[in-house]
Amino acid sequence: MSVSMNQLWTISATLRRLVALAGVVVVCCGIECVVAGSGSVAGSGSVAGSGSVAESGSVAESGSPNVIVIMADDLGWNHIGVDRATGGTHHSAFVTPHLQQLARSGLTFLNAWQQPNCAPTRAAMLSGQYPARIHNNVYVVQSLNRYGGGGVTRSDAKFRGPEQSLDVAPEAITIAEALQHNGYATAHIGKFHVGGQRGDETLPENAGFDLNIGGFSQGNQPTCFADMDGEQWRFRGVGRGDFDRFSAPYTREYLSRRGLTVDLEGTAKHICDAVGDAAVETIAALAAGSAPFYLQVHSYAVHGPVKARPDLLQAAEQRLQGEGGRRMAEYAGFVAGMDEIVGRIVAAVGDPDGDGSQADSISSNTLIMFTSDNGGTHFTNAPLRGEKGMFTEGGLRVPLIATWPGTIAAGQTTTRMVHSVDYYPTLLDVAGEKWMPEHSVHPLDGFSFADVLRNPELGAAPQRPPIFYWFPGYLDRRATPCGVVIDGQHGQLNKLTYFFESDSWELYNLTNDPGEERNLVQTSAETAAELAESLQRWLNQEHPTWKPLFPLTVETGQPALLPIRR
Repeated sequence: MSVSMNQLWTISATLRRLVALAGVVVVCCGIECVVAGSGSVAGSGSVAGSGSVAESGSVAESGSPNVIVIMADDLGWNHIGVDRATGGTHHSAFVTPHLQQLARSGLTFLNAWQQPNCAPTRAAMLSGQYPARIHNNVYVVQSLNRYGGGGVTRSDAKFRGPEQSLDVAPEAITIAEALQHNGYATAHIGKFHVGGQRGDETLPENAGFDLNIGGFSQGNQPTCFADMDGEQWRFRGVGRGDFDRFSAPYTREYLSRRGLTVDLEGTAKHICDAVGDAAVETIAALAAGSAPFYLQVHSYAVHGPVKARPDLLQAAEQRLQGEGGRRMAEYAGFVAGMDEIVGRIVAAVGDPDGDGSQADSISSNTLIMFTSDNGGTHFTNAPLRGEKGMFTEGGLRVPLIATWPGTIAAGQTTTRMVHSVDYYPTLLDVAGEKWMPEHSVHPLDGFSFADVLRNPELGAAPQRPPIFYWFPGYLDRRATPCGVVIDGQHGQLNKLTYFFESDSWELYNLTNDPGEERNLVQTSAETAAELAESLQRWLNQEHPTWKPLFPLTVETGQPALLPIRR
């Protein structure tokens, strides 16, 4: 790839910040990176201006591991070829050898949930808080008044959705900021979605990330392939142009280095490969330093538009033999491209400088976690019911796999319940909890599962307290105002949902009925009453930052409250 001197500068400027935090000198594209800069770096990513992490000391000195969180977009719970995670329910078209190896080498969570669509999950993970907190306040993508689309029309709706936020508030103490206080260098790559809609103050580089490649308000990639824009190859409209320097067509050297078919030579670069390129480069810079690091890689895959790299599309077509048509083949190939990002990250951790030797490996001191931001939308989630955007299991349940060689034993599974809000306290726990946000200022709603990472058997007993959902609006045919509680403290997973529109309750035993086919609300009235009471207590808790939004009754404009069930 040929680059201009201006591009060389922006490439090196992106990394200069990281290596300054790490306290090292490296050579970036032939330019020595010796002094940290600040501000926005056009075309290569944005870097934050504060250098507080540099004084933290080395990983060895601190004993704190590096942490990498990889999050796919719109990937269904069983849309991966990992028997241990899916219970064998996945379609044979989904071939994900890198995720399969991740599960073999580490720990698979059998009960992991997120929020039902993109932005709310990212807001909950970033803040460690439910949407009911004033500094989160992100309940859904766009608006709580998304009527129609096959669902309740505005004219028929009994309620109006209140105004919500689109970004995590600048007053929030993000997980990145908390980890900075714990001596970490921090970086974000890919989709962010909960910053930049209310101004630059909520962008990743102003929310605790020392490096931001691609993250802003954008909710999906407009294109999956680079193309020529004048004389420059670009991923048009993707990530503020931060991936453009990875956009040149495939070269023979690149393909050889990665072991890809030479048939791709000269063809357009795929966004999955650009995200992988950025991740490999960033890991190399971070690993060269003395500070532990936190890196979150939020891939655009497999959010639409769904387009696979040509060789991965062809392989998927051969597996499917016409089943599901071109659309299914594109999706299975796109999933495979996402899986390659995982493999490249694991390889980069094993050999950060890429010289073929693992003498510089950081694997034993790096926790890697893989998950998705919500349930699947491009293919059935059966045997689970529903899809992305719904509060049924098909919209909420996601894969979660963790590996940490030397700490997590290979081939383990756990029934420990995990929700989006649990990552924040878990990462602080892993980091040593040298600094925690004050409860009076930024309370955390989640529960650490760090003990389960170290000993998976602890996942069964005692189980974490219940997981809660609260949705005061409408999302086309997928969701109406509701409240949900999932409880697993009595050896069974029970899920209770209240629907405002129909003034009705549904109770399912997810242990025996993960597809939510048998409503037990009448036959298990005592369980329903207990769960309803816990939902009521959760909703009515008192704290200056706890301000849940409620659906507004059309007739009066007053908030509609959760009824008491006895």
